[in-house]
Amino acid sequence: MALFLAKLSGAASAEEVKSVCLEEKSLFESQYRNDNTRAAHMTRYRKAIASMSAALPFPAAVIYEQETESGTVRQHLALKWMNYGSDFHAARQAPTVAKTKAQRRQRVAFDPYPVIECAIAALSSEDYREVAAAIILLTGRRPTEILKSGDFTQVNRYQVEFSGQLKSRGNTESYPIYCLCRSHLLIDAFTRFRRTANIKALQDEANTAVDSRLNATINQAVREIFGAVLSSPLGDSQLSATNLRAAYVNIAYHLFGVPAESIGSFAEDFLGHQNAGSAASYEDYYCVGADGKALEIGVLRQELEAKPKQPKAEKRTTIHVDGLLKERFEAFGSGTHKEKITQLLDAAERNRSLERQLHSSNQRLALARQHIELLKAKRVETAMAQPSQEIAPQSKPAPQSEPAHTPIPDDWREMSNADLNGSHIPGSADEKIRRSIEAVQEFNAGLDKEDQWSITPTVLQKLSGSNANRVKDYLSRHREIAEMLKQYNSDFSYHQNRYRGDPREAMRWALAYGEYEW
Repeated sequence: MALFLAKLSGAASAEEVKSVCLEEKSLFESQYRNDNTRAAHMTRYRKAIASMSAALPFPAAVIYEQETESGTVRQHLALKWMNYGSDFHAARQAPTVAKTKAQRRQRVAFDPYPVIECAIAALSSEDYREVAAAIILLTGRRPTEILKSGDFTQVNRYQVEFSGQLKSRGNTESYPIYCLCRSHLLIDAFTRFRRTANIKALQDEANTAVDSRLNATINQAVREIFGAVLSSPLGDSQLSATNLRAAYVNIAYHLFGVPAESIGSFAEDFLGHQNAGSAASYEDYYCVGADGKALEIGVLRQELEAKPKQPKAEKRTTIHVDGLLKERFEAFGSGTHKEKITQLLDAAERNRSLERQLHSSNQRLALARQHIELLKAKRVETAMAQPSQEIAPQSKPAPQSEPAHTPIPDDWREMSNADLNGSHIPGSADEKIRRSIEAVQEFNAGLDKEDQWSITPTVLQKLSGSNANRVKDYLSRHREIAEMLKQYNSDFSYHQNRYRGDPREAMRWALAYGEYEW
């Protein structure tokens, strides 16, 4: 795009502008075949053109006047060419429109109370993805708003003030929204969530990067938490965060709506949409009781005026220390006392992370030493098992023939990853499993606990390409390694590897053994 803008800035006539634009449009259309992708790229181009034309002077020949709601504005001619017409957008949006219409005609019934219970339970999870999924359901916000841009302040028992909305078209004002649990529970969970190292690391990233990085794993958490109590709407194969926003609208309407207002208008207000068409996309569900009958509207409206419980995150407390500790505290870091305490806690987390790295490195070193000793012992056993033979004198050496099979190496560590990966000679499976253990430990080094992999037989099976019986046999023959793995995994939860997918997509055998492809 930078080259395009440079060419455009040098175009002094309408024909030059048209030529530059059509050339660029043809270029990115040849790269992107999907119309939705093309439309997204075109939006970025138009924003860049508008920004450039506002910042730089251009000759009158490449400027035109455009009538808008706020009056006449001067725009660059490139905006006429870098654009798609209404027919293009209508065709592009037709499948979505048809799907939305079908969903609105065949809404899915669900009981809201088990859904709320699952969300409240997930607020206390140690997995930040599960907490994110819970907050999405309880507030109806988008994943990236929960992860990065959004913020909440308490209003009353069941309302919070929300700021940081995405897709707001320039409207940055905060507004009150309903919360499907007591507001103090949400505020405290959200505050803990935002203070975790994983989420703090996202704050300097672009919103699009945050969305692409975590969207898939959060959707997996959504299915794990709510899959048993909330079905996906018609046309959606799997439950997703978008479906939670639709469920939120229906639950909030049941709890806090008024019969005189339509659910579409309600959604428009509390999802922050600026048109009824967007809000209609969330009319996928309707609430029913355990008996299957439709529920009343506004059953908790009387609770809105009740005095809310103050969140712990907003309470102030005093910590008493002696004079010497106070001197050390005052000398540490910078900023307010709250900021210094945060810095101390962050430093403690970093220290724990370094300790885990050291522990992991020591375990890898111990494992490598154990394998070296095993290989030495096996080599000695092999040498002792071979019978000694007298070598008869020969007048000339007999011609040597090529071995029929790949010989078993004396030291498996000398075999490259590429050779080992495709090898089926005796002993190769053991080395594949050993390198797989080493690969997981190497991957985990330096990561926070929740981002690490537990070294389970299933992970070793997938990484090494061995079957379950082969891995089981390896661990039964190497009791010391099995015990080491038991200790290594002791700090992990039972579901440590949940949402992680195929380990081969995340890690590889050590490059010290050479490049290779799975």
